[in-house]
Amino acid sequence: MQHQIRRAGAARRAGFSMVEVMVVAILLLVAVGGLSGAVLSSLRLSRTTEESSIADDAARALAARIQLETFSEIFRRYNGTDVDDVGLGVVPGNAFDVPGLTAREDDPDGRVGRVVFPSVELPGGLEALSEQAVEPRLGMTEGAPRDLNLDGDVLDLLTFDYVLLPVRLVLEWTGAGGDRTYELDLLLVQQ
Repeated sequence: MQHQIRRAGAARRAGFSMVEVMVVAILLLVAVGGLSGAVLSSLRLSRTTEESSIADDAARALAARIQLETFSEIFRRYNGTDVDDVGLGVVPGNAFDVPGLTAREDDPDGRVGRVVFPSVELPGGLEALSEQAVEPRLGMTEGAPRDLNLDGDVLDLLTFDYVLLPVRLVLEWTGAGGDRTYELDLLLVQQ
C-alpha cells in the first residue's frame, strides 16, 4: 500500500494539473493576441507611411510641372475656372487625382488633390488673383495682404501682371489611418 501511495505522489508531481494547463493556455492566448495586435498596428502604420509618401511625391511632381509652365499661364492653367483657358490646349484645372490614394467620400469633386490660389470669383465665371485674399498658409492674412504685382499697393485683382504667385497644393484622402491631409505651399517668383 505504501508503494502505491508513493507512486500516486510521484505521478502527481510529474504532471500538470488541469488548472495549471488552463492558466498557461490563457497566458499564451493573451500573448498571441497582443502580438497580433502589434503586427496589425505595424501594418497599418506602414500603409499610412506609404500613403504619406505617395502624397508627398504627387505634390512635389505637380509643383515641378507647374514651375515648367510659363509664368503668365500658371494661374490660367491651374485655377478653378475654364473661362480663361482659351488658347492653352489641354488644361488640368485645379483638381487632380493621385494614383494609390482614395478621395474622401465627402469630397465635392471626388478627386484627391486641388490647387489653391489667393483668388476671388468674378462675374462671368472668371477667377482673379486677389492681393486681399485671406490665405494664412500662403502668408496672406486679414489686414496683411501681399503685393503680388509689386506695384506698391495691395488692392489689385490680377489676371496677368503678377510677379509673385503663392500656390498651395492640398491633398485629402481616406486611407489606412482614416482621413488624412497633406499640404505643400509654394511661392513662385517671376524670372
